[in-house]
Amino acid sequence: MVTTSLYNDFLTFQRQTLDKSPQDVRAYWTPERKKAAIPTHRADTGANAADAPDASMPDGANAAPTTDPKQADLSKMPFITGGKLFFTLDGVDYVASGNIFMKNNLLLTAAHCVQDDNTGHLAENFVFERCYTGELSTEDFTFRTVALKEQWYTEKDNKWDYAIAILNRDSTVEKPLQYKIENLLGRNVTASGYPTDIFDGAQMMYITGAVDERPDSWMIRGGKLSNGASGGAWVLEDGETVVGLNSFNGTTAKGVPYIGSPKFDAEFEKLYNYVLTLL
Repeated sequence: MVTTSLYNDFLTFQRQTLDKSPQDVRAYWTPERKKAAIPTHRADTGANAADAPDASMPDGANAAPTTDPKQADLSKMPFITGGKLFFTLDGVDYVASGNIFMKNNLLLTAAHCVQDDNTGHLAENFVFERCYTGELSTEDFTFRTVALKEQWYTEKDNKWDYAIAILNRDSTVEKPLQYKIENLLGRNVTASGYPTDIFDGAQMMYITGAVDERPDSWMIRGGKLSNGASGGAWVLEDGETVVGLNSFNGTTAKGVPYIGSPKFDAEFEKLYNYVLTLL
């Protein structure tokens, strides 16, 4: 149950404070509940959603082909920072993805894994299992606080689909991902997460591909990370720099699948700086 929903003086951020103890949340997530949890799904929305994919990145553009999903090596960067996220929204149990970033007690994920943008209802029972492999994970965490942009609910646009959680304890991961605000057009990135159509969502998968630009977001044409990968990081070739996350998917008018990410910009940085005041 949510005990507090606060906005700052500029009505820019939302914060959810959670009242269940970590013990109660862990007890909620029985093996049966985890197995029955369903993946989150977010379709393409926002500026020119119907026609922008073909208009902004015609099929046959000169870009490196996007790979099919491959299983991630959880002992290596950036995958060692990632894991599977379990949560409950309106009484339904869901699974998604996320990554430790910037600090050992901060988690980056998608806003649609935190709040329903249609109803405004907030999720609960958050558990993040780093390096999840079916029955086992390296470590697990509950949330102390989670913050997102209030425009996610008021504008209902994928451009705001990011959230940052403060975990109830520090991760032991040696090096969290570091974010940068970058122009990603033509850059190669690795996107990862837990798509439920591969290994029943028990293994982290990844793709690599070149980024194309949307009016208000980034996209990887040919990306085939399906439902359940929501919130997983987009990382540059250095394996350490997160520049986006799995937010939505769609198909171009020519039948090419794609996955999209909100743009990390000054608004994202405001959210991160706000979260630092809550530590």
